[in-house]
Amino acid sequence: MIETIETTLNRIYESFGYRKFKMSKFEPYDLYAQNRDFLKSGKIITFTDLNGTLLALKPDITLSIIKNNSGDEEKVYYNETVYRAQGNTYKEIMQAGVECVGKIDTLAVAEVVLLALKSLEAVSENFRLNLSDAAFVSLLLNTMQLDLDARKEILSCIASKNTAGIRLLAEQGKITKGNADGLSRLIELHLPLKEGIEQIAVLSPNKEADRVLAELRRLSEVLAAGGMERQVYLDFSLVNSMDYYDDIIFQGFIEKIPFSVLSGGRYDRLPEKMGKNLGAVGFAVYLDRIDAYLTKDKKYDGDCLLIYGENDSFQEVMELADQMRRMEKSVRCIRKDQLAGMKRVPRFRETYEFAGQGGNAYD
Repeated sequence: MIETIETTLNRIYESFGYRKFKMSKFEPYDLYAQNRDFLKSGKIITFTDLNGTLLALKPDITLSIIKNNSGDEEKVYYNETVYRAQGNTYKEIMQAGVECVGKIDTLAVAEVVLLALKSLEAVSENFRLNLSDAAFVSLLLNTMQLDLDARKEILSCIASKNTAGIRLLAEQGKITKGNADGLSRLIELHLPLKEGIEQIAVLSPNKEADRVLAELRRLSEVLAAGGMERQVYLDFSLVNSMDYYDDIIFQGFIEKIPFSVLSGGRYDRLPEKMGKNLGAVGFAVYLDRIDAYLTKDKKYDGDCLLIYGENDSFQEVMELADQMRRMEKSVRCIRKDQLAGMKRVPRFRETYEFAGQGGNAYD
């Protein structure tokens, strides 16, 4: 199943003019050491090359894409495995994704968001994309004259949708009651993008924040033209990655999986740190999460199970299987005596037993 999803995603990305980016399993360790603040974990698997160079198994794809960019606009997609610490062990994580690098305008952002929506749709017809804007949240907090600790507490409350925590900060005198009311309204917001923008406009603290909302309105209009705006919800609880993303942030969800299966946003600070005058926006699809959950729910292993006997004509069995595959069905051939001894019986939509003499089969 995951291979089919991966193939579908590749076709979608290529239809938008994205080219495939391919990288080695490892990169010089310095690339990751110098950009630890952009990594989800500081733990990296390292080893020494035969020439003495310290290398690392790649924990991230985006860093390599930006490092290899020559300063020109480019649109790339990838299917890669990254290696990250999770809990008390390292894991291989399958990802697919896109990165758009260069002069980033509203259309470029909308195209990436649309690709994110199409990626979710390729996995399930029941999907949703939550979208936030780190710039708006930062501008709002900048007007509150907060110390660093109070700012961290507020961001934690926003991320966990903890309005009680916001009220407590007001009681402790760390923020005003008016600020607490506004932050609570921000936290509780979860509406389709266009409606959410109008609801939150009353909280805009200055003209710079007004411009951020105006950009979100333009994004909403472009997505509406693509017919998928109603699947995008404005939700400002997406603040955990504000050290990485400096503009829009989004996460994608599908039915039956209790975690996000897609995350992305705009991250202009990374190319700037690498000395490149570029904007950047992209996302990753977590294929390992999709595989882990949806494979469990898979009812069938394929379309047709073709059972044959040890004395049957193998040539005729193969001809029949080929005939069925030309009808765009997946076919597994298995010998009858082997099937009887299997601990797990294969589950197929249709089961046929080879009848011989011309390759007929019956249910």
